[in-house]
Amino acid sequence: MMKWNRSLPNGTKDKLFKEASQSHQLETLVNRHFEGRGYQRIETPLIEFEEVFDGMAQKATSRYRFFDDQGRIVVLRPDMTLPVGRVISTTGVIPPVQLSYSGKVFRVNKGHSGEYNEQLQAGMELIGYDSLKAEMECLINAIALSQKSGLTDFQIELGHAAIFQTIMAELALTGKDEEQFKWLLQSKNSPGMQTFLIDYQEYELYPLVSKLPRLFGTADILKEVACLTSNSRILAAITEIEVLINRVKQLYPEQPLTVDIGLVQEFKYYTGVTFKGYTDQSPDCFLSGGRYDKLLTEFSADPVPAVGLVFYLDRIIYIKERKGELRKPQGIQTLIHFEDDCLKVAEELLEREPLSSLSLHHDVSATLKHAQQWQIPRVVWVSQTGISELLEGGGDFE
Repeated sequence: MMKWNRSLPNGTKDKLFKEASQSHQLETLVNRHFEGRGYQRIETPLIEFEEVFDGMAQKATSRYRFFDDQGRIVVLRPDMTLPVGRVISTTGVIPPVQLSYSGKVFRVNKGHSGEYNEQLQAGMELIGYDSLKAEMECLINAIALSQKSGLTDFQIELGHAAIFQTIMAELALTGKDEEQFKWLLQSKNSPGMQTFLIDYQEYELYPLVSKLPRLFGTADILKEVACLTSNSRILAAITEIEVLINRVKQLYPEQPLTVDIGLVQEFKYYTGVTFKGYTDQSPDCFLSGGRYDKLLTEFSADPVPAVGLVFYLDRIIYIKERKGELRKPQGIQTLIHFEDDCLKVAEELLEREPLSSLSLHHDVSATLKHAQQWQIPRVVWVSQTGISELLEGGGDFE
């Protein structure tokens, strides 16, 4: 009979050696980058009350839910942005603030989706800034950190939550109709959209909505959108996207920036420009973010302008692995065997020698065997008579 305590829960995995090292290095790189740009680090609990995440367009069944000792429903956090909103609304932190974070989130994904339920994320939150400079700051960090992470063939896709929200309000879709409409948009199904909209041809936004599945690509799409509607809110949205692209191009003129007018909101708290990062090696985005000016209203607080960006670090590791760029750490190069009364000298040698480690074996033969097993090319022996070195490939100490 299988012993379940030897197995891992579905959707989780152990990270060993190379993968664990790369993951840690990537998280450290992101954190140091934000620290270097003046961001304040924030950490929130892994466990939160479920109500914190009511601002997510996500079913409760996709969360890890359980009861605390008082019978209240708590969850493993499925998102990092909403806990930041809770912090701002309950701790007396006065915006504007520039925050950074890293940590794990947990979402119950459907079987065979290929996505792990435990995911490592790192990101930034700009709270209290209503200028497009906040979105620009996010995109600059998105591009800079993607490059620092070793990604070379990525593109940033821009959308705007106000476009989708305006269309949904115009069509007044509910239930199955709403879900079908979202699916048609996400799958870029033009014939299906034409069939779906048969009863909506008299609506003001019909010329735009009927073409939504194909309104994605380069920034030239924005000109076509401006010809398809006179809706002031949608026109203001595409103007924001256009301005933002022009500003980012000042710093990164060669960076591919694309547009998706029919982008479906992943979370309902987004209110403005949204962005995602993609590469050819993965169908899933490796970064995402956007403006969510109504975030604090989820916690009965006054609206505060806010923009955020999150990196999905596990997906970046996966992309690099697919490209054969996941390098094995150099590992220990020198193993130091020492006699019991020579610990001080051994520690001093450890400090001087890069990529070195103390051998914790009592016998020299065990130290040599350890070095061979882990492919450590150099072994030194610290004794009362001095420091001797074992030649590469085996041999006697001098």
